[in-house]
Amino acid sequence: MEIHLYTEPGCSACSEAKSFLTSHGISFEERDVRANPEYLRILTDVLDCCTLPTLVAGDTIIPGFEREAYENLPGLPSLKQIR
Repeated sequence: MEIHLYTEPGCSACSEAKSFLTSHGISFEERDVRANPEYLRILTDVLDCCTLPTLVAGDTIIPGFEREAYENLPGLPSLKQIR
């Protein structure tokens, strides 16, 4: 399953989300909305979201960084045991 993480520089919640995913060995594509206007367009027009970070994994969209929501990502092994 592809995971896209929409971020922007200077966003502390974005840093937390990236750190969480990396520390759990979860592959993801970071999509910096400041560096690429197309990512901002997708975030706002296609996903109808304006919160950063926003994680997209299949049909699941998680605005903001919520540890519990990330731990329960569909299609991934349970991460609660890894804490």
